[in-house]
Amino acid sequence: MNGILAFILALIPYRDTILSVSPPLLWPLLNSPSKTGAVLLLYFLIQQIEGNFVTPIIMKKQVSLLPAYTLALVTAFGFFFGFLGLFLALPILIVIQIWVKEVLIKDILDPWQTAPSEPVNNP
Repeated sequence: MNGILAFILALIPYRDTILSVSPPLLWPLLNSPSKTGAVLLLYFLIQQIEGNFVTPIIMKKQVSLLPAYTLALVTAFGFFFGFLGLFLALPILIVIQIWVKEVLIKDILDPWQTAPSEPVNNP
């Protein structure tokens, strides 16, 4: 049940960890308060591995986003637009990246670069 709750709450960026750790932390408090620290440490380690290793590797391989672009954009959108900016930063970055590749590079620059250069003959 805790895994399903963590999966659902993972859709909320940057708040998911706090929200998803609360129910599993309450269970050891009721049964054995000494195990609460171990649960908190385990959640912290899982979140660090997922956030710092797994997600950047997936982003790099699936959508070819550099981690620096992702971090800069999420920070800027979070600063200027708040929670909504954090939530929409990556989808907007992916749409912009696809638009630049498909429209600007393939449709505009490729035909311009591959156009045959004919010598001008002035009779």
